Amino acid sequence: MMNRSIARWASSLWLALLLAAALPAHAGTYWNGVSRVPATPTGNRIAVSCHNCYGDTNAQTTAKVELALDRSFDLVELDLTRHSDGNIYVEHGNSADNSRGTLAAALANTALRDSNLMLFLEVKDAYDSANPDKIVLPVLRMIRDNGYAVSGRPAFLRAFYDGRQQHLARAKFLVENSSEFASIRDYVRFHTLVESNVRQNIRNTKNAGFHGVELNYTAASLFGAIGQAKLLGLGVGVYTIPATYGDAFLSAFREDIDFITTDYDLAATAKAYTVRALMQDATSLLYMNTAPQTAYPLTYKRNNATNYSVPAGTAGAPTLEVLSVSSDEDRVGGSMVFNGAQYITTYDVDVGAGEGLLVSAVVNLDDLTSGATGAIVAKSDSGGFALEQSGSVLRFGVYVNGAYTYATTPLSGLNGTDSYWIIGAYDGSGAVRLWVNNVQRTASASITGGVGANGSPILIGADPQGTTSQRFFFSGKIQQVMVQRWHGH
Repeated sequence: MMNRSIARWASSLWLALLLAAALPAHAGTYWNGVSRVPATPTGNRIAVSCHNCYGDTNAQTTAKVELALDRSFDLVELDLTRHSDGNIYVEHGNSADNSRGTLAAALANTALRDSNLMLFLEVKDAYDSANPDKIVLPVLRMIRDNGYAVSGRPAFLRAFYDGRQQHLARAKFLVENSSEFASIRDYVRFHTLVESNVRQNIRNTKNAGFHGVELNYTAASLFGAIGQAKLLGLGVGVYTIPATYGDAFLSAFREDIDFITTDYDLAATAKAYTVRALMQDATSLLYMNTAPQTAYPLTYKRNNATNYSVPAGTAGAPTLEVLSVSSDEDRVGGSMVFNGAQYITTYDVDVGAGEGLLVSAVVNLDDLTSGATGAIVAKSDSGGFALEQSGSVLRFGVYVNGAYTYATTPLSGLNGTDSYWIIGAYDGSGAVRLWVNNVQRTASASITGGVGANGSPILIGADPQGTTSQRFFFSGKIQQVMVQRWHGH
């Protein structure tokens, strides 16, 4: 007879295989039926939230919400606390100052009520098991009575997964079981904000019947957590993208998540590009994400939603490793495995006159010590760009004015266990910049000029030499590659 430990192992394996087979890759369906949310050039729909979209008074909150409307945000984040007077206040921490703006006043704002801007409501107070309804019950009633949470305009209740997620469980129970909330039952969604025990709490979010998770944008192995959430059928987003270089982060994230909270374009003077303009900007040149792909032919996109195929048997093609949705490794789903001899050929495309490039990749590095050059994604043939390992550094370089200029970071600060989300950017005037897990590394000196053109294709996993030869093969795993034309925003 099978012993208990073997039986438990077999049961866990069966469940993991069942989930991997039965749960389709999240394919941009989270915003079905919500017309406000824009699509990127390659077809992903992503909503952008105005971070802390309130002030210290009702008047300041009204002004902040109207700014969000003017600048094309899709969601307004309001943080909620309850004071001893029984009112729900809009503030980041419970100040017990009853002069603060109230949720009732915020939701009564005619401009907000008459729009299709969606509510992103975060409960800040600790959960009180002795009085579990004291926050969520009045919040749900205000959502209902002010005409929010209707078809095409869901409302969101959110809380950190640190005990405060119990507010969401209680609200979910009330919505599903109380007849007084029948009218909004189908239009209230629940999100957890997860910062600790990330993979387990993503599973807990799914098991609780909630709808989405929000992750810190600088989290380690972030792409693996995003992939896990998607494979479990959850919506997934990140917080909080800063104002500084916010355009680069928003553009780098736009193809891979469903919602994003940011401080970008919340200053008194508006940016040249709104958040919606960034999401829709026709800058895409290449986008490949193998996380939802489980077999050849692999596909990638260029400047629209059309899929281009990399067929099985392509010369030099990497193998594909597929990790289960229950995996707690740095990656989930499919990854291309490069052992120093493989590559993917895409196509030849260059930026316009005076333009730069925004390049990203999600990688696991297998060779950190040999000093060999290994190109992650490159078009570096007396022109173009390279995101690569070289000697003791990871670097991103662009060919401007007849030479390559690089931003760098030491490989000694990286490891072969985690996956890294790497972003390189140059907008045609200024420094070449490099971020690893969205933390900026050493930028170059300032330069000016467009990235030079060549006739070579963009390669993944190698450096092109003309149209048919390759060198500088990469050793490691790659899940995502993105290349965009980049210009001043």
